[in-house]
Amino acid sequence: MTPERWKKLDALFHAALELNGEARAAHLANVCGDDAQLREEAERLIAAHEREGAFIDSPFFAETAGLTDDKGNEIPVGRRIGPYQVVSQLGRGGMGEVFLAEDTKLERMVALKVLPAAFTQNPDRLLRFEREAKAVSALNHPNILTIYDVGQAEGLRFIATEFVDGVTLRRRMDDERISVNESLNIAIQVASALQAAHEAGIVHRDIKPENVMLRRDGFVKVLDFGLAKLNVAPSPDLQDSQSSSPSVPSSLTSAGVVLGTVSYMSPEQARGLKVNYRSDIFSLGVVIYEMVAGCRPFVGATASDVMAAILTTNLTPLSQHQPAVPDELERVVGKCLAKDREQRYQSARDLIADLKSCYRDGSPSQAASAARKPASRHWAIASRLWPAAAALALLLIAWLSYVFYWRSAPATQPGQIKTLAVLPFRPLIPGTKDDYLGFGMANEIITRVSQAPGLTVRPTSAVRKYAAQEIEVMEAAKQLQVDAVIDGTYQSFGDRLRVSVNLLRVADQTSLWAHSFDLRSTDIFALQDEVSRQVATQLRIKLSETEQARPANRHTPRPEAYNYYVRGMYHFGDRGFDAQHREQSDKAIELFKKAVELDPDYAKARAQLGYAYAWTAVFIEDNPALIARVQEELRAAERLDSQLAEIHVARYLFLWSQYEGFQIEAGMRELRLAQQIDPYIANTERSGLYWHMGLEEQADKEINLALERDPNNEYAKRVHVDSFFLLARPEEGLAAGKRFFKQGPDAAYFLEKRMLKEAAPLVEYEYEKDPDSSESLRNRALLLALQGKHQEAEAAVPAILAKVRRHPFTHHIYYDIARVYALGGKSEKAVEWLRITVKEGFPCYPLFARDSFLERIRKNPEFIKFMTEMKERWEDHRREFGH
Repeated sequence: MTPERWKKLDALFHAALELNGEARAAHLANVCGDDAQLREEAERLIAAHEREGAFIDSPFFAETAGLTDDKGNEIPVGRRIGPYQVVSQLGRGGMGEVFLAEDTKLERMVALKVLPAAFTQNPDRLLRFEREAKAVSALNHPNILTIYDVGQAEGLRFIATEFVDGVTLRRRMDDERISVNESLNIAIQVASALQAAHEAGIVHRDIKPENVMLRRDGFVKVLDFGLAKLNVAPSPDLQDSQSSSPSVPSSLTSAGVVLGTVSYMSPEQARGLKVNYRSDIFSLGVVIYEMVAGCRPFVGATASDVMAAILTTNLTPLSQHQPAVPDELERVVGKCLAKDREQRYQSARDLIADLKSCYRDGSPSQAASAARKPASRHWAIASRLWPAAAALALLLIAWLSYVFYWRSAPATQPGQIKTLAVLPFRPLIPGTKDDYLGFGMANEIITRVSQAPGLTVRPTSAVRKYAAQEIEVMEAAKQLQVDAVIDGTYQSFGDRLRVSVNLLRVADQTSLWAHSFDLRSTDIFALQDEVSRQVATQLRIKLSETEQARPANRHTPRPEAYNYYVRGMYHFGDRGFDAQHREQSDKAIELFKKAVELDPDYAKARAQLGYAYAWTAVFIEDNPALIARVQEELRAAERLDSQLAEIHVARYLFLWSQYEGFQIEAGMRELRLAQQIDPYIANTERSGLYWHMGLEEQADKEINLALERDPNNEYAKRVHVDSFFLLARPEEGLAAGKRFFKQGPDAAYFLEKRMLKEAAPLVEYEYEKDPDSSESLRNRALLLALQGKHQEAEAAVPAILAKVRRHPFTHHIYYDIARVYALGGKSEKAVEWLRITVKEGFPCYPLFARDSFLERIRKNPEFIKFMTEMKERWEDHRREFGH
């Protein structure tokens, strides 16, 4: 359910509660109109509210009872729960048990939370929880724990999430006192997660140190979004209305049991009132206070005493516990903990802005570094030096930020520069041996600057071609259709590197900024510190929250390994879908392997090596042995860096392939996980998968985003045009073909329009030109079937099948075979091939519903049964992926 639809349902629910009998029914009918699903949802919420009343909107309370399965036995290590193999227990509480488990399908480790039966027996409550879990899984934010799966197996309800290798904030605070700067860094990341959730209409309701995980690199993950709602009546919670009859569970008054959670309640939550976003802000204020002061702001001997303190006790100033606390932080925490929620921060966004102003003797990036243990930092200094090109790219980013966001000259205001291209840097001396350094520098700048809001940056794929050709800078800028372009040159002097950079405005060819850099190409640790300072001060408030939370660089300390990686990326960018393009894929694999051999801990190289193996196995060579290598490299990459979008893109590819049974839903989940990490990756792939699932609105949105970033992307254009014809939308396909390629009607258009006189000569020409082509054979068979020559058309099927080599595009061949039989009225054969089409990764219900080629079999019982199944699956896709 989208946030907009939830808000509509929420308003409808509250308005209906004020009415009775016929007045309520009339109101529901008037607002819902033909939207039967909306009315059903509203009536279910009203019934649940009247049946259970308005329970206290409280978080889960700590319990000590063990979790048992239906037979009363504790879940043993080694047990299989659905696709998950339990490895060890991670924790236990009122929410059930949490296990470390292996996802046997994707061969990755997950955290598996098994829910107690007491919290899953109410169907309305469970339905609401599952919807919330789906909403949370769609949140695009790196500080929110990713939900992989919500399911049921062997009578147990479970949630599978990413496994975070780190400690809870509670454990961290128990181990040692946290500095002010580190506390601010943690608080900003938690607030950033809350901002994303709140803007999507989701309230956490249980912010506390136990629900905040700290990775070993200082990265923060907020856990258990949406889980607190499973323990309360399923009534809307985003309004400020008062409960009519709040009730308190008996466990609330037990001494020593509930203090850990009650201490983080907001006053309205403690009073049994409805909560909203500002309740989360209060709870975060308690967490910040505890991190800085070393104690909680509200204490008592029993849970009731704690609640009384929350409601009545004045806040003890932070400075009494931590004398050196900045005055601004004292003010921020006090505002978070205001007992009247109207006096608190009205949004997490406002809180973040004020938290950033509280840093003392440092910056957010320095605070993040301080969050790491001294031993880890020493190890990083000794063995993790960044390659010179990557570090230089970050320094350039800092200067670019100055140009775009901080210089006061009107010519450089962001409103005038909407689009930017970064050309591959060129060696200053022509003929210098190309080691791909210039391509690598451009790629790093593009990756980082593309995250800046309000600025569209052409992707690496758009500028890649300029690394191998001489072209005038302004001509390239015009081809790329940008407002500004970055041009650079470099020259090596022994172990020194000199780089000159120029930012040009295309409209008047004016240089907006130019600078030269000199650095050593080996030991660049001092430069790394300078880069961190520049990025923190110049970019931190302009980059997206996702980019702020992301580590500054994910490359290798070995310049040689980095060079092999960049060269591999260059060749992989020229890959294709057939054996004619195998040379580029093989070259990329060879180079990625060399990078990994030089640095086995090079996560990005391992991820791309896995992707290259997958591409070769799926499209070039049917080789199951390569899939084993795919999984090996992706597991290694994820172990080294779980926040790489490339891992999920590679997984999508082999999940939606012949090797994994064309798991289109699992493939889409992986692409959406990639999108959470990098919103700009794989737009074209997502578009293709969406329209295969029949989610055409989402498909159009993704392909338009891809073309907005790169208007010259020939592959995206071709996908856009072809998708219209493959979805039986010929008029739109013709319009797109004219717009992108200036092409008129072709054989496919005339066949879809049943214009047989026009289609026949074109189909015959294609067949005579290439009689072994699968496409020409299929078009000829369809033409014969449309002409009523059904025996000849069906006789062509064996020849078509002889050309089939299974990969993610084969289902289109099978679908055309189904159309041939449908045109001949052969219902059983047509449905048989339709089912094969779906099994091979093409469950496109809207196409099956609109395609006029299937008209002759629509009344067949088997076809009706097939369409009923397809509609249910499509509706499931809309619920899970249609937002």
